[in-house]
Formats: sequence, C-alpha cells, structure tokens
Amino acid sequence: MTTAVEAVDVVVGYDAKPVSAVGSFTVHADRLTVITGPNGSGKTTLLKTLAGLLRPINGRIVPQLPPGDGGVVFVHSTPYLFAGNVRHNVRLSSRGEERHAEALRALGIEQLWNKDVRRLSTGERQRVAIARALAAEPRLLVIDEPERGLDAEGSISWRRIVEQALSAGHPLIVIATHQLSSLEGISMNVVSLTGDKP
Repeated sequence: MTTAVEAVDVVVGYDAKPVSAVGSFTVHADRLTVITGPNGSGKTTLLKTLAGLLRPINGRIVPQLPPGDGGVVFVHSTPYLFAGNVRHNVRLSSRGEERHAEALRALGIEQLWNKDVRRLSTGERQRVAIARALAAEPRLLVIDEPERGLDAEGSISWRRIVEQALSAGHPLIVIATHQLSSLEGISMNVVSLTGDKP
C-alpha cells in the first residue's frame, strides 16, 4: 500500500507551456493535502498532473499510480456523470455491490440509487461523483472543489469521509478548495500556488 506520494521539483502546464512552478511536497496518509491559490495559479492543472492526466513539464510524481481501481481517481469540480441512473454510474467503479452501497451510505445518498442523473441537483451530482470515486478504493483520491454545491448534510458527510481516511491511512486525499473553514481541526498540509512560472 502506498503510504505517500511525492511531487519533486514539479512544473505543471499544458503542451509544454508552463502554468505554475509548484516545487516539491509530499502527500501523507495522515494529513489532508490542500492545494490553494488564486484563480489561474494552476490548482486544477496540478491536480490533473497528480492524477496522471497530464505529464509534468519538469520534475516528477513518485510513484505515478495507475488510473482507476486501486490507483488514482480524479473528480473534477463539475463532475461528469454518464447517462442513466445513480446505480449505473457508481457500478462503473467495478469494486462490487457491497462497496458501492457503502460508498453511497458514506455520502448519505443511498436513496438516490435508482434516480436518473439528469434529475439530480448540483450537490447530489457531486456526492454521486465522490461516491463513485470512493467505490473504486483508490490509493490516491484527487478532488477539485469537493464541497462545490454541497448542502450542510453533504458537507458533514464529506468531512466524515476525510476524517475516516486520515484515521485509516487510506486513501491519500488531495483537494483544491477555497473553503478551508469547513475543514477546521483536520490535520492538513497546505500547498499554496502563486502561478509563478519557471
């Protein structure tokens, strides 16, 4: 089991064009890693790089985990759900019915199991996307603005998931957020991006 992921002298960007000189940091199992910074500073670009969706322009991610089940899973700030119901979407994680049900319970959305995703609110879509990611049992969970659109109940469920992950030592979690107040009291490593280029 991977207990840490390291970013070493990383510069992130698109098509060899740098967006941000991130530098080095470590994602630890006992701390939530939080990426902060102004709009355009490279937060989402860094998350996609950690998730293996982009290659770093310079530096490296160690280890570079495979995408999907048991590896790294990325949840976008505007999560994509496939046509059909919640059941269909969560089952795509392919980790078994028991794990699917457990992930839905963790987010407090088991009652949405048969609901068409086109009828979900923004917060419900976000909770389904996080549940689908958790059901894949990733070693590294990377989420862009996890609390976007969540109501109070959803925010409580999300905080509980983070606390349980830190207590169990898995999955490693990296998020980008502007809402640190809701995570008060949680052990975290804050990586502040300025958007400086090399």
